[in-house]
Amino acid sequence: MSVVEKKEITVAEAKALLEAKAEELDPLQRRVLDYTVRFTKASEKDSDKLVSELMEKGGIERQLAVQLANCMPGSVAEIRTFLGRQRIISEEAVNSILTIIKKYRTAP
Repeated sequence: MSVVEKKEITVAEAKALLEAKAEELDPLQRRVLDYTVRFTKASEKDSDKLVSELMEKGGIERQLAVQLANCMPGSVAEIRTFLGRQRIISEEAVNSILTIIKKYRTAP
């Protein structure tokens, strides 16, 4: 595989990309595929929708939206962990982000 484009992707997107090239993967790529199979929290389609919705309605940048989609935090405290000290965000905005994430959660 070669680098075609650089952008943040969700674990679900990585899984889909690797599965499409499963026949030609080297051992490291096979290990990454195994990881994606174990830790994907939503389908590729749902992950993409979640990232888009977090960016549009949640007002956050793509990098943070991808991290949230990969981990699917279940509480305000968990979301604040991703925001870090440098980002001050209102309780209302964090609750909005949590509501968006909860729409796409498949497991508790």
